[in-house]
Parts: sequence; C-alpha cells; structure tokens
Amino acid sequence: MHHPINRSVEFSSSKFFAEAFCLAKSRRTRHPSLSTISDGASVWSSEGVSPADIDAETVEVPPNVIPHVPVDATNTASNLADAAETDTTSDECSLKDLLPKARFFSGENIVFSSIAESAENCTPGQLVVYRLGVDCPDELISQALARGAAGVLTEQILPAPLPQCIVSDTDRALAEITANQLADETGARPDQRLITVGIVGDSGKSTTALCMATVLRESPCRVAYETDLAHSDGIGTEVSADAYPSGAELLVRLSEAADSGAAVSIIELNDQALRSGGYDSVQFDILVVVGRSERRNDFGPTSLETAIERVSREGVLVIPASDEAVNRAVQESGLNVFTYDVDSAADLSLQTVRNEDGCLTAMISHEMNSALLESMLGQGLFPTSLAAAAAVGVITHNPLVQIAESLSQLREVPGRCERISNPDWDTAQQQPEMILDVAGTPERLAFLLRSIRELAGQRSEDAAPILSFTKKGLQQQNQRTPKLWCVLAVDRCDSAETLMLYGRLLETMPDHCVLTCHPSSKEQFLSLSHGVLDGVEDCAAMRLVADQERAIQWAVQGAGAHDTVVVVGAVDRTSPQSQRGDLARLKEVMSGIPSTEVKPLSHSNGKAPSLKLFHPDA
Repeated sequence: MHHPINRSVEFSSSKFFAEAFCLAKSRRTRHPSLSTISDGASVWSSEGVSPADIDAETVEVPPNVIPHVPVDATNTASNLADAAETDTTSDECSLKDLLPKARFFSGENIVFSSIAESAENCTPGQLVVYRLGVDCPDELISQALARGAAGVLTEQILPAPLPQCIVSDTDRALAEITANQLADETGARPDQRLITVGIVGDSGKSTTALCMATVLRESPCRVAYETDLAHSDGIGTEVSADAYPSGAELLVRLSEAADSGAAVSIIELNDQALRSGGYDSVQFDILVVVGRSERRNDFGPTSLETAIERVSREGVLVIPASDEAVNRAVQESGLNVFTYDVDSAADLSLQTVRNEDGCLTAMISHEMNSALLESMLGQGLFPTSLAAAAAVGVITHNPLVQIAESLSQLREVPGRCERISNPDWDTAQQQPEMILDVAGTPERLAFLLRSIRELAGQRSEDAAPILSFTKKGLQQQNQRTPKLWCVLAVDRCDSAETLMLYGRLLETMPDHCVLTCHPSSKEQFLSLSHGVLDGVEDCAAMRLVADQERAIQWAVQGAGAHDTVVVVGAVDRTSPQSQRGDLARLKEVMSGIPSTEVKPLSHSNGKAPSLKLFHPDA
C-alpha cells in the first residue's frame, strides 16, 4: 500500500539531508534516481539521453565483422592483413591506460585481450596474474611463455623475457582494471551507475541489509544486495557458493545490478576485506554503522575508519547516536551525518512501547512525524536494525508510514534469533521454545542470552496464576521458573581467547549449558572443550557432547514446556550456500525431535552433576 504524500512538504525541515543526498547523485548517469520517485511511481531519468538523440551514423560495426577493403592487385595481402589486425585489436586493452600509475618492466605497455584465469588456462594475448605466495614463479613463467601470454601483472619483477606490470597489490589492480573496463559509454563506473549503501559493524549487518531492501523496494524501485545469506541483482536472488564478494568480483556484480535496472545496491561490508583494501575501487553514497564500535588489539585503522574513507564527499553517514566512539570517528571526517537510536534522542528515534510474545511494538519518529511499527523480526530483539533501516528510508525520501508498513512485512531472517517448532501441534505444545542463532562472537552470544532471559522473565511475570482446590480451600500454586538452556557449538576456527570467553558466558548466563561442536570439528572436540573450560570455574556443571544432533536432542528432551532452548553456532559462514546448508540441517534436527517422557537424571540431593564427555562414535 502506497500513500501519495507530498514528500517535499513532509521533509521540508530536513532539507539539508535531502540536498546532500541529491548532490551525491549529481554524477549518476543511468539509474532510476530515488530522489525522483513520487506518489508511488518510479520516474526513470537518463539525463538528456533519449531515442531522438541517437544518430543513425553513430551506430558502430560489431568488432567481429571485418570491414570491406577495396581489392587491389598490388596490395591485396597487405590490405587483408590490415583488416585482420583491425579485427583483432578492436577488443584489446592497454594496461597503461587502465593503470596509469603502474610501472612496467621489459616494455612500456602491455596490450592484452583479456585476463587469464590461470597460467595453465592462458590463451595467446591474455594477461597472466602472478600472486605472491599462491603461484609458483617458475611454473607460471614457463606456462605463460609456452602459451603466448601478452604479459604478467605482478607485485615483483620476475626473471622472464615477458613484459611485466609492477603494482603494489594485484587484487586492487584487478579491481581497478575491472572498474575501468565496465565503465559505460559516459565513463561512469559500476558503482557510479546506482546508489551504493555500505553497512559496517560487528553485528546485525545481514538483518539491517534485508530490512533496508524491504523498505526501499516499496519506493518502488529495484534493489540489489550483497549479504552473507544471499545476493540479488534486483531481479533474482542467488545463494552462491562463493565467499564475500570484494574487489573485481563485487564490481562485476554491481555492473550486473545496474544493467538489470537496479536503483540501489546494499552491500554488507566484511571487516577483513575492508582492512585489506577489498573495497578501494568502490565509492559509497551512504554508510550505515550498526552494532557497537569494535575493539582491536592490533595496529592500523579500524574497519570503520577504512569504510569512512570510501564514502563520497557528498555522502551521508548513518550512525547510532549513543555510540561515542563512532561519533568521535565521524566528527573528524567532515561528512554529513544522520543519527538513529533506540529509546533515546536522535534524528530518527525508535521508542519501544512493548515486546510481548515475540512481537515488538514501537513508535518511529523523525522531527514532527511519527508512525507506529509492529515487528515480529527475531522475536522483537532487533530494534536497532529496524531503526537503521528506517533512517535510510527517511534520507531517501520515504514517508514514515510507508517505512513502518514495509518493516512489518519482514517476519524472520534465517539463523537470526529464528524460532523453530515441531510441525506437529501436540508435540510442539509439550516441547520448550527453541531458538536458532548463528551468533559467531562472544559479544553476540551475550546479547542473545541476555535478551532472551529478559523476555522469558516478562512472560513469567505476565502469566496468570495457577489456582488449585485443597482441603484448606482455593490456593495459588507456585509456578516453576522458566529455565534457559544453551547448546553452544564451537569450531576449530575459534581462537583460544574466544573459547575462554564462551566458557565464562556459559557458566554465568544460562541455567543449563551443553557444549558441542561442528560436525567437521569432532576430531578436535576434546582440545576445543579444554579451551572453553579454561574460562569456567566450576567445570562439573557443564555437559560435553561431541555430536551436535545428540546435544540438541538431549537439551530439548530435558527442558520443560515453559523453558527456552537456544541453539547457537556450528554454522559455516564462509559462503551463503554453506551457511544456508548448515541452517537447514539444524532446523531439520530441531523440528524433528519427537516428544518423549524420558528426562535427564534429576539430582535430588542438590549436588552438581559430574562432568561427562559423551562421544557417540566411541
């Protein structure tokens, strides 16, 4: 449902941000500008390009067509050679033009047809890339010479009689080459053909990205996004087996999104790729900061500082108002700032009204405008992501009523505080509430356990008292306090410090804890469990189960109907496909646990259970 609201009137007092945002689009050449969307209709702007402006004489001959050459008996061979040369060189690229700051060895330039995937697959005329620590120099040189490579892109001079382009970083150079090759006829690079929104932070990036996509789609316009759950070009969605896109691969996806007619591209930024220069060839129009500011023990700039450097001078920073560290970093940048926050003053504030039965009721406000929001996303535990998405909706000229309606449509995000239940209703009523979350860091685990315990406490306070008839009359029975169970799966990639912090959280926050591991880490489970126990004072209160499915079954069958079982971790997040596969496996295990009366042995003497290590393969 769209509301024909005059946005120029509604946001007249926020003219500063509207003008700043429109200035960021002044260099855009071919995209449906969000600033031109009005009354629920999309107005496509091409800035002066129309069918009437196209002259028939400007039509180019396809590069694979050899132009006609008049036949002359004296120079027929030379004319054909010139025609063939014209055909082969029409698609050739000059590396000196693409990388003007690069240095060359054994030549002043390299003219190549394309970039080879590897030296083994090189064809004549292609450019070979030598990656330090990955490729063997001797094998690469021999393969490049034997297959007729045009030259080598490298970070150091190689002992080879081939033209070489020396760069400081091959990945950055490839991204720069790709950006220049994908530029359109006006010279606009892929990131300049649509509005780019980057999301940086230690938690909540995927949820915030999908919330933003939901809001901006209602503008209406096509929205592309890149998250660790999936990527979309604005038309279709794909769960890829590739890792986080950055560098040249990200530019290719941005170009595909622009060709698909997408107006906006939302990119979840990877911290490691940020610090290693993976986004140096992309300029962002909006940068959204979520989560809390990170704390690093090493030297060098943080991912936030690196991301701020990639924002255009006319861009906008969307930051949480209560994060002092982020505000200090932003003040030094001199960029336009738009703040958001939950239950505190900001340019856009989200005031929580209540959170009952997994439904969050809140009021979003901006200046003199307000709208009521109801969201069931993540059991109502993601108000910060909702506020950040609403802030982006405001600076892109969307009315608050439409923003609230759009956010209410997103019910769940896979693996983000996702409620799982048995499909059989009778069985589900006898089982505890089950929640699945990928977590990934001790900070996110602490937030999850703390929030779920608060919700469980609210439900127990609001529950109606249980009355029973006795010899003394009608009396109220004491209700059993709901318990919080945590099934944490560790992975061999977790550091010793991370494992120790997990142990401290498992001992202090949940009532019962079960430690398990990812199926691929069973061989290292004993050493991993010792790392977790290094942060535990009373080791006897923790149960160790190597098999993750058995651990989940034990916790669900041991918990009461009013308890909550939180399954955390054991999700391979190297690619969207691997993450979705692990989440589907865990959902199948959790939803397929049958109802049983068999409970773990109770300890009526009040003593803590002894430490047990259960391995089903032993």
